[in-house]
Amino acid sequence: MRIHRLIEETLLEIDSDLQVALEGLTVAELNWSPTNESNSIGFTFWHQTRAEDAWISDFAIGRQQIFERDCWAMIWKISAADTGFNYGKDQLAMFITPPISELYQYANAVRRQTLGYLQKLSEVDFDLKPDSDHPYRKGYTVGRMFGHILCELSQHLGHIRYLRGLQRGLNH
Repeated sequence: MRIHRLIEETLLEIDSDLQVALEGLTVAELNWSPTNESNSIGFTFWHQTRAEDAWISDFAIGRQQIFERDCWAMIWKISAADTGFNYGKDQLAMFITPPISELYQYANAVRRQTLGYLQKLSEVDFDLKPDSDHPYRKGYTVGRMFGHILCELSQHLGHIRYLRGLQRGLNH
């Protein structure tokens, strides 16, 4: 199996599982968190999409992020530079989950870009180290970036499923 196919199939499986985890949730359930220092489902879905957008748009491709380009930052009144990374309880308390249909539109655009970028890569491209001024991304290869994205998306999918389970119980 080529690395491209492994990454693509993993992303599609994450998408499928995420859709099941989000299915039928109310606005109240999307915004609920177990404590005032915990993430909500809506925040987590937004944050994981922002992270993928930042990695692929900014780091890998070197262009404006979809969040800003498609005016989601303006529509949702969230700073274009904001990804939700290291939010504290005050920021979490102020976060308003965008409408789920709009979050899906944004997430789908990000995923289309990710898959389009992935398909253009050759095997040797996974060893490239894009230039980055961001201290966290220094030295990352394209392959390591994809590993990080898959790890982060899997972790956040688990968070979302856990939060759903806390509210609805098992398999609901």
